[in-house]
Amino acid sequence: MKSRLWQSFTALLLVGIALTLLIDADDQQAKASAAAASAAPSSQSAPSVIRPQVLVVRLYFKDKAERDRLAVEWGAAEVSTLGGYLTIWTDRAGYNKMLAQGLKASIDEQTTSQANNPNLFGQNSPDTFDGGYKTVEEMQTFLDQEVAAYPNLAEKVTIGQSWCEIHAPCNLPGPPNLNWNGYDLQVLHITNRSIPGPKPVFWLEGGMHVREIANPETAMSYIDYLLSNYNSNPDARWLVDYQDIWVMPIVNPDGHHMVEAGGNNPYSQRKNANYSNGCTTWPPGGGQLGTDLNRNFPFKWGLIGGSTAPCSEVYQGPSVNSDPETQAIVNKVSSLIPDQRGPNDPDPAPLTTTGVLEDMHSYGSLNLYPWGWTGSPAPNGADIANIGQHMSASNAYPPGNSYQSCQPPNCLYSVSGDSIDWAYGVLGIPAYTPEVSGNGFFPSYSYSQNTIWPENRGQLLYLAKIARTPYLTTRGPDTSNVATNPMTVTQGTPSNLSATINYAWSNNSYAQNVAAAEYYVDTPPWVGGTAIPMNGTFGGAQTVPVTATVDTSGLTVGRHILLVRGRGVNDYQGLHSWGPITAAFLDVLPNGGATPTPGPSNTPTLTNTPAPATSTPTSTPIPTATRTSTPLPATNTPLPATNTPVPPTNTPGGPTSTPVPTNTTAPTNTPGGPTNTPVVPTATPTDCPNPFVDISNNVFYYAIHYLYCRGVVNGTDPTHYSPAGTSTRAQFAKVVVLGFGESLYTPSGSQDFTDVPPSYWAYAYIETGFHNGILSGFDAANCTAHGATYPCYLP
Repeated sequence: MKSRLWQSFTALLLVGIALTLLIDADDQQAKASAAAASAAPSSQSAPSVIRPQVLVVRLYFKDKAERDRLAVEWGAAEVSTLGGYLTIWTDRAGYNKMLAQGLKASIDEQTTSQANNPNLFGQNSPDTFDGGYKTVEEMQTFLDQEVAAYPNLAEKVTIGQSWCEIHAPCNLPGPPNLNWNGYDLQVLHITNRSIPGPKPVFWLEGGMHVREIANPETAMSYIDYLLSNYNSNPDARWLVDYQDIWVMPIVNPDGHHMVEAGGNNPYSQRKNANYSNGCTTWPPGGGQLGTDLNRNFPFKWGLIGGSTAPCSEVYQGPSVNSDPETQAIVNKVSSLIPDQRGPNDPDPAPLTTTGVLEDMHSYGSLNLYPWGWTGSPAPNGADIANIGQHMSASNAYPPGNSYQSCQPPNCLYSVSGDSIDWAYGVLGIPAYTPEVSGNGFFPSYSYSQNTIWPENRGQLLYLAKIARTPYLTTRGPDTSNVATNPMTVTQGTPSNLSATINYAWSNNSYAQNVAAAEYYVDTPPWVGGTAIPMNGTFGGAQTVPVTATVDTSGLTVGRHILLVRGRGVNDYQGLHSWGPITAAFLDVLPNGGATPTPGPSNTPTLTNTPAPATSTPTSTPIPTATRTSTPLPATNTPLPATNTPVPPTNTPGGPTSTPVPTNTTAPTNTPGGPTNTPVVPTATPTDCPNPFVDISNNVFYYAIHYLYCRGVVNGTDPTHYSPAGTSTRAQFAKVVVLGFGESLYTPSGSQDFTDVPPSYWAYAYIETGFHNGILSGFDAANCTAHGATYPCYLP
């Protein structure tokens, strides 16, 4: 018999050792790769030259007509114009020209100071391209790393070539002098390829206007969130399993390379690198070379908001869809999403339209949607606007970004030939341009990670959730607070499923009373899953708590996902108003062990405050979806003494007969060696409540709580862990196997130990540990001494 304290901490230690070995190996490989990369000169390297001073100017207008004219003439930034002025990034000569023309203009001193801060991207700052924002090469390496870590869930797809790759080499005389060969246009395709389709498409793109440097980083954060949380977040799991998500972090890699050339002072390049149309101005200042890709798309091209002057920041290109970056997106998205709208401007797309597109820009704190060429609503305007309001609503689920939601002519300026008008105008899908927050094009890297990404995570998840039928699904309610309690049960033991169905989020045009809720086990409704009704007081409120008792007697051992959704009292065109799904995990263990006590749930909590990621050990992990270099979350738990005896293992030389101690002194992290003095925790883990009243002042509080929250250990009753009690070798087997996240193994032939029959509650854990070389039995002498027949485990 072993101490329950020793049991808990040894399991945590074993997991830590295993991960540390993997992390060390990855670190050594990464360091070697980095050393090799730094030793070799890059053919794409960009010299750093201090750029001319930038002035950020407020240019005032009298009416919308003057606003739209000045926006084209001066290349206005994508910042709200409801204050009566455009925001223009220019130089001293440009500002003087405004005044000479009799225009009312003033310098925004705060933003100008920030834009010219030499320390913002200085060599001693963590926000350099080397230490923070990624170069194009680093973005492409990031995509390769994600594919290597999650080969069954992610693939890198090249959809075209940049202008400079087609016309290589690109030569820009300076200073700085640039010479590079262009880049492939790369997209990361995220979906579980072992689950067949067809699947609905969510397309996300960033980095079209490349001085808006935070947007590629946000797109990469979204990629990493979906993949790294696949095993621990139930919504990430079902989105990757059943949706077709395409993320293009950098639409305009040539332009980004030009921005990088500023080094500590990034250049304010907006457009691509096409210098074949009569403008060769480099570096950008009083004009710039290139085509504005977001004026080049093949819908209403050249109508409004674009310029025919090649040096203009909003130069629309020599012809519609003329540039390779635009062509690549049009061709790829059109191959993924069918044309679902008629040819005429008033033609609406059907209520069952599938697919969503987002084109991320900065920095106006706006959620823009079609139409951009007119202030009148689009034919599907009510649904498009409602999705936009959900993207904004901080009290929706997932929570919105709190930006203003609007059509460009009504809050920014009129525009045509842009990607979202093309996506809706041609394909009929809802499409959005979040103008993310930040007081300028070059926010600090820490701001992009700690503010912009958390602000926009919820709206990105929502658009992916509704991609199957966005116009219909936005008419349904949100589902939040989904939880199973307990999350881990033995087969046949029921679990309580709870959730909240909610229409009452801000500015919801379809708010109505909740009519019903249902859940599905593992298989969603669109692939034939069976709906199981949930209980609630329906028909009289816009927010309804719902519950169900989940019968696990027919569920297989392993991890299951419960998919919950609700609907309203109104139907539309004969279709129920089911809202988007939110999910929870349920882990089912074999019969025979102690029934887990109610406690932790597994509801992913989404807020706009960044939080450290957690991982949940499961009984059926998917190795290809596990990043092997992810470290174990840090705790303040002390390491056990190194001279503590360990149970027998399959080490070279065969099983050992070392007896397991029954009284092991619990070590602490107090200098001078082990002590029995309790250590009061200095912090409380926040991933689940602590139900045990007898561990608060215990030295192993963190280890016990960590393992309990992940379903590895239970209490002796609902409120007691009994840390001074003992545990058996069978219980230890369960802790170690679950701690390592091993898939449960059942022998194809007879049992391996005479004293562990298949009917024994810990049979699967002991066999799994034995066949993975983690545990072993005793030798013949010890089996005989304990009255057992060799081979024995002595559980």
